[in-house]
Amino acid sequence: RFEPALAQALAADPQAGGDRLWRRAQAMLGPDGPALSRRTAYRILSRLRASTIARDGAEDRLGTLRAALTLLPEDPPLTLGTSLLAQELFPETGDPLVRGTMLQQALRAALDRLRPAGEVSAIDRNWWPYLICTGEYEAGQVRADLQRDLALSASTYSRAKRQGLRQIAQALPRIVAGMAEAPATLASQRLPRSADFVGRREEQSYYAWRLQTEGIAWLWGPPGSGKTALAAELAAEGRRYGQTILWHTCRPGADATTAGIAAGLLVAAGVGAAGNSPLERLHTLLLERAAVVILDNTHIAGAEAAPVIAMLTELARQRAARALVISRQRPPNDDTWPALPGLCEAEARLLWAGAPALPPEQWRALYKATGGLPAPLRLVATALCRAGSLARPDDWRATVADWAEGELWRRLDDNQQHAAALVRALEGRPWLPQAELALRALDLAEDDLRRLFDMGLASAEGERIALHPALAASADGLLAREPHLGDVLAALAGTIADHAAIGGAAPPAAMPPAPPAEPPAGLALLVRLHEALAHSAAYLERRTARDKDARRLADELTLLRAALPSPAGMAARPRRAASAAR
Repeated sequence: RFEPALAQALAADPQAGGDRLWRRAQAMLGPDGPALSRRTAYRILSRLRASTIARDGAEDRLGTLRAALTLLPEDPPLTLGTSLLAQELFPETGDPLVRGTMLQQALRAALDRLRPAGEVSAIDRNWWPYLICTGEYEAGQVRADLQRDLALSASTYSRAKRQGLRQIAQALPRIVAGMAEAPATLASQRLPRSADFVGRREEQSYYAWRLQTEGIAWLWGPPGSGKTALAAELAAEGRRYGQTILWHTCRPGADATTAGIAAGLLVAAGVGAAGNSPLERLHTLLLERAAVVILDNTHIAGAEAAPVIAMLTELARQRAARALVISRQRPPNDDTWPALPGLCEAEARLLWAGAPALPPEQWRALYKATGGLPAPLRLVATALCRAGSLARPDDWRATVADWAEGELWRRLDDNQQHAAALVRALEGRPWLPQAELALRALDLAEDDLRRLFDMGLASAEGERIALHPALAASADGLLAREPHLGDVLAALAGTIADHAAIGGAAPPAAMPPAPPAEPPAGLALLVRLHEALAHSAAYLERRTARDKDARRLADELTLLRAALPSPAGMAARPRRAASAAR
């Protein structure tokens, strides 16, 4: 009962001595004042002063974090690299640009960890810290506008923001500890690298190979498959070997126009974007300076990205530049690029490290339901960590369903959703030859089914079509809500079985094509490799009498040539696109 009076006295005069504060507290207590002894007062004051010091220290740390977050959009992050937070977190890194880039990535990773699972909700208080912090520090929104949009009072807004800042401050040390990459790699560009990136070794080799041989590579697949994270790793690896990386992310608005894309790449190259015809100036720049250009989210730009991609394709043919295009859609007029698959189970387990263990049957069900996509796996891991001891083994189902509903299902129109339900209902049946019949039964067009293929949400294996596992629950829900679909599909299944029994019909020409036998230039490249290795070995053989290194290199080239597959054997053996990726 004495502490409030002593706390009030201390707050009124923090520099006062203990005896004076004791007397003031006695006066405030009135009749109870004499019961407060000096010894008790001194003990309580000591505890209050220690609490004030700790609280002030925490406020100082949050102040340092706020100062750094205001510099988050800076590019290049030089000022961020000189901030107190950068110096505290990376004391052994002397280069401000390196420190700034590393802190920028760590802050963005911490902001991402604030995001709750499921669909964005402005009325859910769990979303407020994330919406406020990303709104103020990433999107540059004004507090008054955010407060109005979220319909929050000033005090509620401040509390939610402080909660978000505290969570960021707690997450930063763990994120920084996990950044084991070399500073030179981290400082390459403003690359959206993921602190918990795992696996993808085969995919990295595949895209690096095609980028090297063809000059342009397409990395596409459904949302959450990790396209941007993989591209960032490819870019960082290229930078390590001295390549200049120019990265542009298409966002709704000016950044997704032809001029905006070109201007963004010019800025990334350190060249001013002001003036006329940024596309022409970018073309001149790339002729003068070899670079690897990475265009992210080109599906947002649509046709606006086509002139830039056409220019980069031509420069790639001339070996003047290389380009990596990232999209959620299959590249136009090119079926040789496989959709980026989910993580294999071993890699998914690596991503899961640190999250609560699941019973084996629940883990297998989770992996199957997500198809190994990194995004929903990360969301489930985060949700289970937050729930702690209250988590139940099957809580992941709601998280995965919410993610798939928001990120995949709602991106489809009604006809495409019905096409997905059709694929789901007929999974396991060889119905591709009768696809036209099946689509007509539901009054659907072939484009409705093709759209699923072009988004990486459906795949063909022989005459069977499989729906992406993450869409299974949404498709089942549609079938349950519309019982008449079940009747139509049941009759359709019988009709398809009858067609199959009598031989069926040939696949319609307009349906998704069979996977390519071999990527273009792949077989030709193998032939060139065999010839180059044979000629090089023969050349070195003539020098072996006087050069031991030549003898060693000739032997090595002969072994390499023997280890390569035979071009004749590959030409006689068609491969699936997935095998080409491996």
